[in-house]
Amino acid sequence: MPVFARGQAPPGEDEGVTRRTARLALPVAFLALTFSSGATMLAVMVTVASGRSAGWAVPVAVLCASVPQIVLAPLAAPLLDRVGPRRVVIASTAAQAALLLTAAAFPIMPVLIGVVAAKSAVSALDGAAFMLLAERASRAEGSDTAARAFARLDTARLIGSLLGPALGGVVMHLIGVSWVFMIDAVAVGACGIAVFFTPRGDFGTSTAPTTWWQRVREAPALLFQNPTTRVALAGLSTAIVFTSFYAVAEVLYALDVLELDPLGYGVLSLCFVIGRLVGAQAGGRVTVQAAPRLLLAATCVMGMGLLLPGVWHSVIAAGAGFAIAGLANATQVAAIRLIVIGAVPDDLRGRSLSTMASVNQTAGVLGTAAAAPVVAGLGPAGTLVLAGAGTLLVGVTAAAFRSRSAPRPVSARRGPS
Repeated sequence: MPVFARGQAPPGEDEGVTRRTARLALPVAFLALTFSSGATMLAVMVTVASGRSAGWAVPVAVLCASVPQIVLAPLAAPLLDRVGPRRVVIASTAAQAALLLTAAAFPIMPVLIGVVAAKSAVSALDGAAFMLLAERASRAEGSDTAARAFARLDTARLIGSLLGPALGGVVMHLIGVSWVFMIDAVAVGACGIAVFFTPRGDFGTSTAPTTWWQRVREAPALLFQNPTTRVALAGLSTAIVFTSFYAVAEVLYALDVLELDPLGYGVLSLCFVIGRLVGAQAGGRVTVQAAPRLLLAATCVMGMGLLLPGVWHSVIAAGAGFAIAGLANATQVAAIRLIVIGAVPDDLRGRSLSTMASVNQTAGVLGTAAAAPVVAGLGPAGTLVLAGAGTLLVGVTAAAFRSRSAPRPVSARRGPS
């Protein structure tokens, strides 16, 4: 029987502890990052909305939180394989902590809007970097899968996005806005430290193509040359335009159509989040082979979930419909990631995930911008009908296109034309 020195665990036990720690570190770090983002945006929006120039400052702040990421993510994506996702996250969190401390020292509207824009820019690759780290960790472990790794990140993100605004609002009310930014800086710093201590891994990088612009173009070119990913990305991004109407119409539907009080609206809005949380756990069981079919099915189900409260104006229908939509949305998220990483070579996965995120974010911004005139013209209930019917139609249409295209395996590397 082998004897180990005091305090020394058997090799297999040490390895198991290391793997369990790595498996937990990434979701905890992602939770801290999303907590910080939620609390920061709440503090910025409340401060900006309380100023004299709220009419233009609020939409500018919203645009500053999204546009830099949309523009810079695909351009900076080659950093994911040039320096690695781990270093990208560490550098990003260090820069974000410095920006948050600046906001804490100077919590005035011009500085806060500038901090939001700069923070959006430096964090443009965070989501793709975390997904790439999780996917690589699952491959290194062997007993884990990318779907389960992504599901843990989704669960962490949802919890962080719930806790961030709630605790940020409490801190802002009790001790002031500067403390929100200081706490956020600590959370972001903790995220960077957690990622720093995750196993490095070595999956290699490609030397071709050689120029930065070729690397920027390579992932989008491969994704849109592949019939499966082309249909999936085009269909999902179009569906996102319609489902973005829901985010704008929900509050008006709850207050004006259902005549709920603010507490009732808060409870109703949780139905979608609960559906997302349940769906995130179920998303861990999705396989690469089933992902294209599940994406189309989930898109259709989400359309029906949004259509239900638009047609039947009741709290029960709204709660059930929003929960179904949340469950379907989580399945969409799980499926599209697996479709993307299954369609490209290993060293293109980071850039491909970044491309996917940029396409989806752009669709979300366009849908949110179009939602205002739609709600004004159709009312909140009519907007939900349009959102549901449009999403359902997109799912059916994408299914018809997919049936005409033979699935294609992992794409061979080809230079963008």
